[in-house]
Amino acid sequence: MADLAIVIMPGSPAQIGDLARAAEDAGFAGACMPELTNDGLMCCYVMASATRKIRLITWIVNVYFRHPWLCAAAASMVQEVSGGRLTLGLGVSHRPFMQALGIDMGNARDKLRSVTVELRKIWNGEKNIGVPARKPKTPIPIYYGALALETARLAGELADGAEFYMCPVDRVRKLASAAHETAIKHGRKASDVAITVGLPTFVDDNLEKAYDTARQQLSFYPALPFYNRQLARSGFEAEAKAAMEAAARGDHKAQVAAVSNRLVDSVALVGPASRCIERLAAFREAGAQMPILAPGGPDTMENTRKVIQIFAKAI
Repeated sequence: MADLAIVIMPGSPAQIGDLARAAEDAGFAGACMPELTNDGLMCCYVMASATRKIRLITWIVNVYFRHPWLCAAAASMVQEVSGGRLTLGLGVSHRPFMQALGIDMGNARDKLRSVTVELRKIWNGEKNIGVPARKPKTPIPIYYGALALETARLAGELADGAEFYMCPVDRVRKLASAAHETAIKHGRKASDVAITVGLPTFVDDNLEKAYDTARQQLSFYPALPFYNRQLARSGFEAEAKAAMEAAARGDHKAQVAAVSNRLVDSVALVGPASRCIERLAAFREAGAQMPILAPGGPDTMENTRKVIQIFAKAI
């Protein structure tokens, strides 16, 4: 069976450590930490201290928030504490968020490229600023959060893996192919670029209730330009257009209504446990070497524990 990972949402250090241990004990291969109102690498440090063998994956850390020197040093420390279990997922976030913070993104892919090159120079001892760099004893894989084909190709050129999200099965295949074909063009092997796919997960025996919860929580994404374009290119032009227009006029109800059941089913695991586990197989067949479950629902911490218990059977 393919590896399976789970998202541990930011909470208290005790909650983060407890859920990471629960995932490890259940046989999950990876624990993924988003960066929302938290520091993703610091939270991975917490998970490293609470676990022994599970992989720790940033999902993602924002390349605009840290100087590469600081990012390299922090990642090296987590790698040391974890005994070599860190995967550094890098991403560029979203233009509306960066603008709200007063950050000019410029060309986001150029930034991703330059940060990757800089990190590897620092870790390899090629960057001298008068003090020695904190070099990891075990190499730290770099994955890219990728929505566009161009970013998947950049992952194929430079990264060790890609992190896809809100991707229908056909889109997963397309992005994975782009990454692997580019890897080969650059003298690498396709297997040098691992493919992960994040799957919002709404487990409920009542399918309609699960759809309603998913609609509420996923309606946020079509209002972001990067995700809006991805969904439109994946056959959901009407939903993407309606959601963006509703968001522009501040009509939250219409924004939620724009998320169809068809869209939800294409990017998420929804409904009874058996239905969710069956749907998971389709993403594995599409090339997801490590599906990443992102539990949804009103009580994220409790739902995460529930998803861990249910999907332990699918590992």
